[in-house]
Amino acid sequence: MRDLFQELYNKVLSLFNSSKEEINPTKNLAVNRLKTVLMQDRVGFSERAIQMLKEELITTVSKYMEIDTENFELQIDAMDNSKTVLNLTIPVLRPKTDDEIDANIKEQQLKTQRKAQEIVKELEGLIKERTQALIDGKIDPSLLEEATKKASLEEEEETEEEIQEEENIEAENKETENKEEKENKTEEAAKESENAVS
Repeated sequence: MRDLFQELYNKVLSLFNSSKEEINPTKNLAVNRLKTVLMQDRVGFSERAIQMLKEELITTVSKYMEIDTENFELQIDAMDNSKTVLNLTIPVLRPKTDDEIDANIKEQQLKTQRKAQEIVKELEGLIKERTQALIDGKIDPSLLEEATKKASLEEEEETEEEIQEEENIEAENKETENKEEKENKTEEAAKESENAVS
């Protein structure tokens, strides 16, 4: 079955590659789409997963070298022994200097930091809004009642768990005491029988 897909893939690809004329963007898009569909059929990757993988690889490699993203190729092949092979063709225009790499890393860190600050501001705004609404009495009383019930149910569950743990500990202690008593009685009976024999 895989050989059939491979053969079909090669034949279709050879149709597109046979003409030496300039490939227009629509035709190029169709070729890439066909490659993606055939790849999905062969190895079971979704188109979304393949596209996300390709974008992440381009982003990662671009940190360290300038690449031709238009001719970046990603191919995933299923092997006969149920393994999958990832083949990449990455046209490198030039390696980046250490300064460019450092600048790129700093830029990524700044973006991450800005995003984190935005999230913190959103959360702070939401907390202020909810707190003010609570102070003003604008929050629906049924929501407060529901939250109170939920909190008391959680407390009851915790209390029940604590009681259960205490009961388990007591049962274990009693079991240990019973074992010790039996052992003591067995030892006493052994001593008495020794004394009786002598």
